[in-house]
Amino acid sequence: MTRLLILLAALLPALALAAEPKLPEDPRALVKMPPLQQALMRQDMVAHLGALNTVLSFLAEGKLNQAAEVAEKEIGVSSMGKHAAATGGQGPGRFMPEAMRGIGVGMHQAASEFAEVAKKGDRAAAYRALEPVTAACAACHSGFRIR
Repeated sequence: MTRLLILLAALLPALALAAEPKLPEDPRALVKMPPLQQALMRQDMVAHLGALNTVLSFLAEGKLNQAAEVAEKEIGVSSMGKHAAATGGQGPGRFMPEAMRGIGVGMHQAASEFAEVAKKGDRAAAYRALEPVTAACAACHSGFRIR
């Protein structure tokens, strides 16, 4: 009986692991890039999320010009290419597949378009113009991963 208990005690961890459900494979495409570019891209994504939050706060307060300014400076087309000097022209975008790069460029363009709409002062139109920015974020994060 003691032998049986010892055997069961030894097998329990293995049985517990076998009983754990297996996680499904991540269906997103893995995009490989050097560590520096990976870190820069992750920094950018965190900064874009913070800027988007600021934009939403300004919109909620009716401060459309400030929302436009943040969107253009932090997310828009004018924010592109800032890593070129530090990476010898090899920023994160150089390592993205064409579809991923297209989504990213589309996000920057949509942010610039949002800024132009927001400057006109129509809050409802500005909110509508912000949707393509967030849609690009969702599309990219749904389709791609870097680790």
